[in-house]
Amino acid sequence: MNWSLKRWDFYSGFYDDLFSFERQRGRSIEIAALKPGERILISGCGTGLDLHLIPEGVEIDAVDLSPGMLDKARQKKRAARCQVMNAQQLEFQDAAFDAVVLHLIVAIVPDPLACLREAARVLKPGGRVMIFDKYFHGPGQPRLIRRLLNPLARWIATDLNTRTLELAAQVGLHVVHEESAMLNGMFRIARLERRTPAPGAAA
Repeated sequence: MNWSLKRWDFYSGFYDDLFSFERQRGRSIEIAALKPGERILISGCGTGLDLHLIPEGVEIDAVDLSPGMLDKARQKKRAARCQVMNAQQLEFQDAAFDAVVLHLIVAIVPDPLACLREAARVLKPGGRVMIFDKYFHGPGQPRLIRRLLNPLARWIATDLNTRTLELAAQVGLHVVHEESAMLNGMFRIARLERRTPAPGAAA
């Protein structure tokens, strides 16, 4: 097992203490406006920190590539189908979910475009994708400090400068709401919707 995956099993032991982001996760779920009877996917669920925020009556599938992270998620006291699965290559049928939650995952995976494409593929028309993550959203280039810190950040876990919303547009996801979440806008929350068939999805 290489470091890029093994590190998440290692991080799982202290992840909840350092990266709970309760308020920001809760705000994202609030904007999603989930309803009883809907089916959602938490893609890259980590240790399951979002599970208790999901309203009762919502059907939950939660996936992550790290067995260590999923072991922690299964210990959370909330009914969910937890499976080892790659967010860049989901094993679900097209248009299976009313909503997809992508919290702190798009900037982590090796191929963020593939992660977003898969989220769009499994999303029902009119469904929504919720993103809480760090990403670059302005014109031009990221500030110098972000460019200097990014090599270290990528080695530890994440890319500070992913152009997430631009990539989302390429797979048919449209921004309907976006706001700053923390650290002067480095972390942001966005609600995206799919109004047309996702590129690459079966007709």
